[in-house]
Amino acid sequence: MRRACLLATLAAAVGLSGCQSSSIGGAAGAVVGTVSGAATANPVAGYAIGVSVQAAVDATVKYVLREWKNDQQNVMANAAGELPIGQVRQWQIRHALPVGNERGGIQVVRDIDTPLARCREVLFTVEQDDAPAPAYISMICRQPDGQWKWAAAEPSVARWNGLQ
Repeated sequence: MRRACLLATLAAAVGLSGCQSSSIGGAAGAVVGTVSGAATANPVAGYAIGVSVQAAVDATVKYVLREWKNDQQNVMANAAGELPIGQVRQWQIRHALPVGNERGGIQVVRDIDTPLARCREVLFTVEQDDAPAPAYISMICRQPDGQWKWAAAEPSVARWNGLQ
């Protein structure tokens, strides 16, 4: 019985780990910690397990969200990479879970060609539901492999590695 309860709690924690809420890790840790403390009759073990589960769930959620944001930035940058100046192209990103799906338009405002890099200034929108889409401006640069990447957006800029 205790084993079934523990497995059900772990399954719920894993199922919730993809949500954007920052309290998911805390909730999962609290539930798993309470159940394991009761199952082992040792509150210290329950606390240690709960803290470990919370850290693991929080790290997983942050990793997934970082990867999703990176995918979105790559879709947008590559959509604008070969556009003529002034032309607008629509972009869209869809995930397996119905969280973080976004769409909008992107337009190249100007080219910035230097001996060090080929960059482009872009104007883009991110549409959300029925709200008016605000416009943002940023910079993309062509990488040596031919792909376009954001010049200053996290997590697309790899200089911070896992610290984002």
